[in-house]
Amino acid sequence: MTFAEKLMRLRKREGLSQEALAEGLGVSRQAVSRWEQGTALPDAAKLLPCARMFRVSVEWLLDENQGWEERAGTFSKPIEEREPAAQRNWVWYLAGGIVTGAGILGMVIMGILSSLYPVVLTESPAGVAWTRVYTGLIAFLKEYDMEWLFALWAAAALAGCWLLAQPILRREQFAVSFSPWYAAGVAAAVYGFGQTAWWVQQGKSGDLLLMAAFLSAAVFCVVQLFRGMQKETEDRRRQGWAVILLYTAAHGIICLLTAEAGIGLVGLVLHIGVYAICASTLKARTAE
Repeated sequence: MTFAEKLMRLRKREGLSQEALAEGLGVSRQAVSRWEQGTALPDAAKLLPCARMFRVSVEWLLDENQGWEERAGTFSKPIEEREPAAQRNWVWYLAGGIVTGAGILGMVIMGILSSLYPVVLTESPAGVAWTRVYTGLIAFLKEYDMEWLFALWAAAALAGCWLLAQPILRREQFAVSFSPWYAAGVAAAVYGFGQTAWWVQQGKSGDLLLMAAFLSAAVFCVVQLFRGMQKETEDRRRQGWAVILLYTAAHGIICLLTAEAGIGLVGLVLHIGVYAICASTLKARTAE
């Protein structure tokens, strides 16, 4: 286990940001970032304060043959210090469970209502040569103008998932760096592509060029995310590629729903939610 891996894990365990650690050691945040990336080591004057801050030995920090299990016995926090953290975790779990449950329950209830009171909605705007027939949940939402409410329940469910993940995120975040700007670009471009594809299905063939532009922007942002992983170590690069693939796939699924069912507002909320969860889960950094 390398010094960089140990330092990052120790910092996450203590709930410290890079800025807070840098301030405690009297160095810059960039220095801490280089230590965690494995491109530099702290000088001798900073090693001992660093070890004391985390209650480990300098020997353990520098010895790559010693893993997490071989850390010094004084490493563990006293039980009286651990209990408050555990209690705080229960608050996150309780709040996240309530919010997630409320969001899912709201969406399920609306789905049940759409089955109990089926709606067939036909749209045939004046001056166009197409007619669109809605059925199922989307027809129910449009008929009673409740798309905003379904979007609100979806946002609540996503917010609850974020709350549930906080105890883990504050201890052991993924050691992957990525550009939040390109990640946001993927979300925006994919949403634009799905929404434009919906309008093309309605007969607006003039939007084909706009749809192609959104698709090109999405591909460009995804490629840039993959290129950003090239500077990482082999293990982090594989981890980063897997995360990017999952992130892109999630947006792709929402895009298909938007293009097929025209869930514009709900789709937008889902895209934003996926981005927010990814950005808070990973250690994001601005692209250089």
